[in-house]
Amino acid sequence: MTEAQIIVFPLTRRVGKIRTVAATLSGMKKDKIARAYRMQITAALLNHLGKLGVAPIDQNEPVFEFWRAVHDEIAKSIEGAA
Repeated sequence: MTEAQIIVFPLTRRVGKIRTVAATLSGMKKDKIARAYRMQITAALLNHLGKLGVAPIDQNEPVFEFWRAVHDEIAKSIEGAA
C-alpha cells in the first residue's frame, strides 16, 4: 500500500487572512493582548492543519511562514504610512 501525501493550500497565499491579522495586530496597544491574539491565531491554524490531516511535525513550518507573511505585511503598512 502506498502512503498518501496531503497537499494543502499554502497559508502564505491566504492574503486576506494575513492582511486581517496584520491590521488587527497593528491596532493592538497592549503586548499582553497581542500575545494572546497571536496564540489564538496560531492555535486555529494548527487546528485547521490537523483537521486536514497534516502531521503535527509538518505543521510548524507553514505556521512560521504565515507569521513571517504577517510580519512582512505589517512592515509594508508601516513603510506605506511613512
